[in-house]
Amino acid sequence: MIFSVIIPCYNSEKSVVRALDSVVNQTFKDFEIVIVDDGSNDNTKTIIHKYFKNQKNIKYKYMYQKNSGPSKARNYAVKNSVGKYLSFLDSDDEWHKDKLQIQYDCIQKLKIKFVSSSYTINEFKDIENISIKEFIFNDFLISNRTSTPCTVIERNLFEEVGGFDESLSYSEDYNLWLKISLKETLVFIDVPLVKLYKKPYGESGLSSHMWKMEKGELYNYKYLYKMKYINFLTYNFLITLSILKYIKRRIFG
Repeated sequence: MIFSVIIPCYNSEKSVVRALDSVVNQTFKDFEIVIVDDGSNDNTKTIIHKYFKNQKNIKYKYMYQKNSGPSKARNYAVKNSVGKYLSFLDSDDEWHKDKLQIQYDCIQKLKIKFVSSSYTINEFKDIENISIKEFIFNDFLISNRTSTPCTVIERNLFEEVGGFDESLSYSEDYNLWLKISLKETLVFIDVPLVKLYKKPYGESGLSSHMWKMEKGELYNYKYLYKMKYINFLTYNFLITLSILKYIKRRIFG
């Protein structure tokens, strides 16, 4: 199995079919879908099981857990998956039909373990040219360089860094990318292969809690300093920069 597609969901009855369709319709077919329902109390479970009754050739697992947050849900899904590479998708987003194929081709050609792409909030366009960027740890210090539904990680690398920090409900993805970027360069495919149905900040879902997200980011810098990955001057610079960016987002949106 090449890819395990990891999908956490919570009260996703209105969007989960769209997300699943975008996986099932991938041009690259060597994948499984692993879904962790994080305590939904709507019809999410019923809709998912009904959906897969009509998808006889798709390998999938559905698991339910008491509401515990996205970090625990994703880690739980990973533990119950078998793919060599982990590809993450949120239940309210969707993929371009060629996402897995393009990222797999990149993995094979460049022999990499950490790959991502850009995203859009508009409709997908035809892909004509593919350009590549690379981001290292110092780039991640300045800002988060990838979004979870865009990202693929080799399983062994994910396990080596300990997966998502389950004590975090906000900025847990950034925490993981920072840990991984200490070991591997992110290869970034500068083509929108993911469609987000909310802006990264300030709309529904977790990103509506902007101060909590900011506290998560500040925690990440404190973690890096505590672990001696950055020095005191760098730590203070990053804290100041983060707070200034937070104030700008609050003022200008």
